[in-house]
Amino acid sequence: MRYYGNMNRYSRNDDTSYCLGMSLTVEALKHQSIQMKEVILSEKVIRNQESAAMFSLCDKNNIPYRYDDPLIDNLSVKENCYCIGVFHKYETMLHDNEHLILYHFNDLNDLGTVIRSAVSFDVKDIVLIGSEIDLFDPACIRSSMGAFFQASIRKYDDLSAYIRDYPEHHLYVFSNKGNKELNELKLKEPFSLLIAQDPHELNGFESDIYTIAHHHFDDISLAIRSSIILERAYELKRVR
Repeated sequence: MRYYGNMNRYSRNDDTSYCLGMSLTVEALKHQSIQMKEVILSEKVIRNQESAAMFSLCDKNNIPYRYDDPLIDNLSVKENCYCIGVFHKYETMLHDNEHLILYHFNDLNDLGTVIRSAVSFDVKDIVLIGSEIDLFDPACIRSSMGAFFQASIRKYDDLSAYIRDYPEHHLYVFSNKGNKELNELKLKEPFSLLIAQDPHELNGFESDIYTIAHHHFDDISLAIRSSIILERAYELKRVR
């Protein structure tokens, strides 16, 4: 199915967003096909297993595609981009017993990377507290490597509003200075893991606070710190 038209670069006020690249587009088609509007292709697209999967998903879900190299060049911020998936912005609901709460996250690349780690460790419900980030910015989607389309993400202005909605969740706080070490963590479901972009922000939290025992804690990047915490939670779930 082919048709032609025009499209501008992304703005947070748009009703649609897009993902750059074949692999991200395939992830969008797999997990959010109902939100897909169209796929834009370059005439230089390589015919291989991945592109065959993309065409198959488009046909299966009646998603139109079109060839437009000038538009690809206009929208793409990277070289050798031959595919762009355009989708409607959408809302998601939290539903699992395991939530990852990201406190004052305001870096698109950090957020995308942490979403990727969370999904890989089977935590797909993500809460943003006090964040001004535009979730649908293509940079966030790109840094998540497509995991964005598997996650359910909801924003809250403050932590108290989240707690009012989920009072039954056990809250586990992680900071650079805690009264317990990460290896002491024991999880009770339903649970919420609270991680801040700046770990110092949670030092005064009135709860047990867990920390990663490392003498160079402040040198650990946010992405690695989050992955260590998520991996610990994943292992605890596996041994049950």
